[in-house]
Amino acid sequence: MKPQKSISISLRKAILFFAFVLLNFSFAFAQEKKDIEIRFQNERVAVEKGSTFTNFLVIENKSSEEITIQNIMPSENYPGLLFYPKNDFILGAGQSKNLPIKLIANVDFMKLISNEIKFQVSYTTSSVNKTDNASFFVDKEENKNIAIYTTAYENFINPSAPDSSILLTVENQGYSKRTVKIDLQSIPDGLEMMPKQQTVSLEGLEKQTVEIKIVVRKQNTLFPEFNINATATDLLNNEIVGSNTLHLVILSNNRQIARGNEAVNGSNYAELSYNENSSGFNFLQLRGNAAFRVTENLKSRINLGADYYHEDGLYNLYDTWLELERKNTVLRLGNVNSNDYDYPVFGRGGKVSTKFGNNNQVEILALENNYNLASTYFQQTEGSTMVGAKYGFGNSKSFNGKVSYLFDHDPRLNVDTQVTNAVSSFSINDKHTIRTEAGLSHEKGLSNKDENVGATMGANYDGKIGTWDIQSLNTFATSSYAGIKRGSFFSNQRIGRQFSASQRAFIQYQNSQVDPEFLSFQNAPIQTGNANLHYYFNSTESLGAGYQFSSKKWNFLLSPKVERQKTANFYTSQELFSYRMEANISTTLGAHGLNWSAEYSYSKDENKADWFNSLKTTLSYRYKSFSLNGTAQWNAITVFDLNSYYNVDRNFANYNVFASYNFQMLGNNLIGSFSAGTFYSELYKNLNTNVSGNLEYKISPSWSSTGYFNISGYKSTAEYASSGSYYQFRIGIRKYFAAATALGNHKVTFQLFEDKNFNGLLESGELVLANEIVKLDNFVAMTDKNGKVVFQNVPEGIYTLKVNENAGARLMMDPVIMVDKNINRKVGLVKNIKVSGKLTEIKQAYDVLETDVTGIVVYAKGEDGVIHTAVVNQKNEFEFFLKDGKYDLYIENDKYNYTQPNQTIQVTKEGFSGTVVFEYKKKDTTIKVKKF
Repeated sequence: MKPQKSISISLRKAILFFAFVLLNFSFAFAQEKKDIEIRFQNERVAVEKGSTFTNFLVIENKSSEEITIQNIMPSENYPGLLFYPKNDFILGAGQSKNLPIKLIANVDFMKLISNEIKFQVSYTTSSVNKTDNASFFVDKEENKNIAIYTTAYENFINPSAPDSSILLTVENQGYSKRTVKIDLQSIPDGLEMMPKQQTVSLEGLEKQTVEIKIVVRKQNTLFPEFNINATATDLLNNEIVGSNTLHLVILSNNRQIARGNEAVNGSNYAELSYNENSSGFNFLQLRGNAAFRVTENLKSRINLGADYYHEDGLYNLYDTWLELERKNTVLRLGNVNSNDYDYPVFGRGGKVSTKFGNNNQVEILALENNYNLASTYFQQTEGSTMVGAKYGFGNSKSFNGKVSYLFDHDPRLNVDTQVTNAVSSFSINDKHTIRTEAGLSHEKGLSNKDENVGATMGANYDGKIGTWDIQSLNTFATSSYAGIKRGSFFSNQRIGRQFSASQRAFIQYQNSQVDPEFLSFQNAPIQTGNANLHYYFNSTESLGAGYQFSSKKWNFLLSPKVERQKTANFYTSQELFSYRMEANISTTLGAHGLNWSAEYSYSKDENKADWFNSLKTTLSYRYKSFSLNGTAQWNAITVFDLNSYYNVDRNFANYNVFASYNFQMLGNNLIGSFSAGTFYSELYKNLNTNVSGNLEYKISPSWSSTGYFNISGYKSTAEYASSGSYYQFRIGIRKYFAAATALGNHKVTFQLFEDKNFNGLLESGELVLANEIVKLDNFVAMTDKNGKVVFQNVPEGIYTLKVNENAGARLMMDPVIMVDKNINRKVGLVKNIKVSGKLTEIKQAYDVLETDVTGIVVYAKGEDGVIHTAVVNQKNEFEFFLKDGKYDLYIENDKYNYTQPNQTIQVTKEGFSGTVVFEYKKKDTTIKVKKF
């Protein structure tokens, strides 16, 4: 009995379990079958700034009773919302309605944090009152780059001053808030920049100005020119989102110009040019960049920059490298640079990096810190030897980081340096992000045996609580830390409040200091005092507030600030205390753009008794591709201006005017730019003028001629004044190469031809098909004169080939193609046979009532069971494109009576010459004729 009882209990449990499952399924089915369905017609809508767009709110009443739509409301007050239905209406049983929702993608709309647009719909039935939600997503077409540039067209450094400064503008060109890290690197090595790394938080479309203090490390009678590579890295995902090369000119009364301020750039091209300078440094230049496949799984890139001074038989090879990429591993040989080591890394050597897992990456490098790869023009000195490694980990959304180590042996300074650095970033949610940093360094002098140990640490927080934005950026490095932040302290505390879509305010406290400590000069014994040490100190401390608002197309900013600046070295020290007021007004009126900024200061020099006034203002105007900029400065704005007085009177004026124009002409075959400017400085006692231009004319799709010119003048207005001028021009020829297929993707080539004998082979007498539209899934191309079409960079996968659907041609192959390697295939097409037909009405006598058969569907069923359709046009005609075979043509429309609604035809390869006619009569129509 016990086993039976056990079986009975188990059976009851099983029945209860299945009953529970069936109940859940029935409940789920009942839930899915909704009587009232509310949704948007398009789940996603692509939008562009300034354009209007419409999506339809679809309401379907699938119930058996009518409903009353009482209220349609947006979930929040969306900027740019132009129209949505506001009136109540009744929707009958089985009815549906499409209601337009219209918006304009203005600036405030593009700045919306969420891309989801949500509406609430309230309705009533005889039994319930209910509110449902419907939403759709917008895909914003925006520029997600971070622009880094200077307002002046050229940045000058006075070598007689202990240090100088330039102002970088960092601009968020997207609509979302971004926190980015700015890294600076001197090329060639020789500039000390403080800070070399800085973190900036930007609202959508916001611009901020960052001051960079610069010291020329090695001063000669012939001052070189420098480039500063500025790179912006998004701290959310550690991706590089912007970069620029900033050109610096060292002021002197004897300028020697070796080459123009153009870096080797571009891709898949080669250019040979002749460069001539008034200073006599004439040379031939070869520049280029190409990407190509070595094997199926090995891709290569090569970059070349070379100058040949033909008069002296000397050469210079620079910015030249070879990259090999296989799967997730990249090897680079030649000129190498890298970032995220908290140390400047640039030189000649090798670097290998590999990715593994989802977001892990390892990099190893070894190089010599020398700008030139090889040269007989420049004296080749032994540079620092560097070896380093870096490991990146995490994911792009919630957590990521990197750990790096670098060893540097410098034979010139006779110093060994080791730097290790770790950074991590994690998001608590989409509103709170924390970033931490820590680093250690060790320096050792190989001659004097002195050594330093240093450390750095940092903690950043970026968060949003309701309408409040809170940002706290903090980094500290000891004086002896050997990384980029040596001896620096930076604290930026910012609290902002968003009052509305067009109004916000903030309070900000900032404190930055640079007080580095270095090892002794190793070429001399350690002496008492500071005889063999170099020292400088800079600091800026400020407390400010700001109020920003917009009215229609105008944006305004007012920002008062209290600021103290200090600078010092072995020979001098200066301090400037200022009350400042900054104002900015900008607008965009169609193709016109206007931006005006001004900063008024009421300041006191520590070494002077009286206070003084100063002002710096900039006006920028843009119309399409033309821009005009002007800057004026009266009296000292920064503490560095105090170091540059030539007399006791502190009053001076600096002016700068610069214009540029970019153009495209002759069907975009001629492109180029012109710029001209002048800079007068009463402070530095000089006048500089410059005119330059860049041209490229396309001779053919792959060949173009290039040209560049630069004319400059310099005049000193100081005692024993001197002046000079110089010119430079370049003419060249450039060849463009086709882009290589990316690693992991494939090249798919088809040649289309008319297959007259249906054998699938291209034979003599068969025509290739030019200008035919070919689709590979959603990728569309057109065949050339040889009937060929090429799809580059096709990822692995299964694709459907479609050709010439509308012209009635069919493929002689399976249209489903598996792409797992390069494909080169001839595709035969057979022209389908055209079958024409018409509908004709049989009328009774005296019947003058017209009929309309437009839109009636005619069917053609083949022997294989496939049904083709055609629609009767306004001329009562229809047509099919069919292959050979027997077809049943019929009409399933009961509006009229058809004398023969079903007909059978035979289509042969020779064609179908007849016309299919369907005759019809009106239904229930009798014409009564009365006889007299």
